[in-house]
Amino acid sequence: RRAAPMKLLNKQFDKNASGHATLIGEESEDLWHLYNLVSKGDTVKASTIRKIQKEGSTGSVQTETKKIMITIEVKAIEYDAAGDCIRFSGKNCEENQWVKMGAHHTLDIELNNKLTIGKDCWDFMHLQALEAATDVHKTAEVAVVLIEAGTANFHLLTAVLAKDVHRVAVALPRKRLTTTGYDKAIVRFFEQVYAGIKDHINLELVKCVVLAGPGFVKDDFLTWMLQRANSSGETHILQKKGTFVPAHASCVHRQALKELLADEQVQKSISNTKAAEHLKALENFYQMVKNEPDRVCYGPRQVKEAVEKGAVSILMVADSLFRNANVATRRQYVEITETVKDVGSTVHIFSSQHVSGQQLAQLTGIAAVLRFPLPELDDIDSDAGLSGDEEEAAEKRPGFDEDADAFM
Repeated sequence: RRAAPMKLLNKQFDKNASGHATLIGEESEDLWHLYNLVSKGDTVKASTIRKIQKEGSTGSVQTETKKIMITIEVKAIEYDAAGDCIRFSGKNCEENQWVKMGAHHTLDIELNNKLTIGKDCWDFMHLQALEAATDVHKTAEVAVVLIEAGTANFHLLTAVLAKDVHRVAVALPRKRLTTTGYDKAIVRFFEQVYAGIKDHINLELVKCVVLAGPGFVKDDFLTWMLQRANSSGETHILQKKGTFVPAHASCVHRQALKELLADEQVQKSISNTKAAEHLKALENFYQMVKNEPDRVCYGPRQVKEAVEKGAVSILMVADSLFRNANVATRRQYVEITETVKDVGSTVHIFSSQHVSGQQLAQLTGIAAVLRFPLPELDDIDSDAGLSGDEEEAAEKRPGFDEDADAFM
């Protein structure tokens, strides 16, 4: 069984590419897709709760709360990962008996809310984002439990999200000559981690559950969990025994996700997931930085130049670049991506919510592996933006070699 795609109830596009799509997001991943799908200037139609003022026959004003349908022209978009919500702020742009034209309103779109997105132009990347969101062959999730004595952090990795889903923290007494108190506390801790796995990880859906940490707690927990499942007759845990993969991690914090995805044993278990595919692409990129530096480039100007020369073999782009507020700049990123795809080269769209996307962001969010060497690209500033004016990066990004060393 795979993760269900976002529901596409209806779509209608004109010859000039304007049109609308009606969708229902049912999972956290769907909301991230919606966030990437809607741009400023689009329209969003959905039901909402709004306070309505009514004037009585005596002139008194009464306020009542009413559920209404409203269409706004989007001015601002806010993504709340923790709350599983997107907020679209804008002005009412359709006649409505309850809300004046041009009145400000904020739509809160949560899980299982229906909305209709309207655009003047559904470009190549918008259509690809829509296809990805409604793809029935979504990759299975990978669950990661980072565990050490007294602490366990639960994460779910999908094709586009690295989501924090649960945390267990139990104060453990110091080990003494008699360890009865410590042993009892450890069992209490393991019970809570076990409950967390049952409550927050769908074993029918995930490809594997990585149990990772710096010591032996992960191994002790796995042994204890299987004995516990056996004694309590929880056969669904025992049937999924092969799903649990112990692995070493230097810590139990979020940064350990990157080293885990690069771990050979973990990669075998998640081999066909997008997370592994993107990490592998980045790893190969950094390998080429060391071995064939003239066959790689990064930064908007360098990559654009390589695309114009027909040199790009593999393109890696962060999805955040397609949320650029500057329409002309966004269009250039779309054209770069479309050109590379049209000539049959590989395009990887990295999620900025994923560890791989955050790594790519260190390289300006766009990088490429080339078919043939282009040493002249070194003359182009890798931090320069796409527009004619010199856009200075907000902060100096690390150089190729030091970043490659950090990755390897």
